Amino acid sequence: MTVGDHSGTSSSPSAAKTLQVVPRLTIEPMREDDIPLVQAIEREVFLTPWPKNAYHRELAQNRQASYIVLRHDGQIVGYGGLWKVLDEAHVTTIGVRASDQHKGHGRALLTALIQRAYTLGARWVTLEVRNSNDHAIRLYEAFGFKCIGRRRGYYTDNGEDAIIMWSDSIHAPAFKRNFRRLLSGFDIPGLGAEPNDEYPR
Repeated sequence: MTVGDHSGTSSSPSAAKTLQVVPRLTIEPMREDDIPLVQAIEREVFLTPWPKNAYHRELAQNRQASYIVLRHDGQIVGYGGLWKVLDEAHVTTIGVRASDQHKGHGRALLTALIQRAYTLGARWVTLEVRNSNDHAIRLYEAFGFKCIGRRRGYYTDNGEDAIIMWSDSIHAPAFKRNFRRLLSGFDIPGLGAEPNDEYPR
């Protein structure tokens, strides 16, 4: 989305007053000063938010970590992160502000994280999701993730199981075709370019 002129072709002073800015989404690296807003969203949407200093440690000390925020008109509406360990990119978190859910923001964040996995040279992407979170499971399946197991009682707040999901190789032709199709549905600065055709050795 871009800045739009809804005033037509008129150049009159009154027409100029009708100029409007079309709301814009951007993906950016998470910064230290983003953490309070990220934590506020996390407390709003998750039963067990991360410890108070977790994001500070992740950004300052964890060289395997990569965290992003999604902004709407400059305001943080969502965030996500992953760890790159050997050939695997593990999605650690995705969160979207409650009032901004069901707008495709989670899909945009997952797209950005997978794009980051390509950039970091990962071969697979993995994550855990609550057994009851059908909406998220369907989202991950749309990207080509498959359920490969479960962790019993993984979530300490209510003892719920976690479903373990893995992608096929993100460099496999079928995965890339699907990912490119999903990526083409967004026009968000910071999202990144589509992956190339190379298959790493």
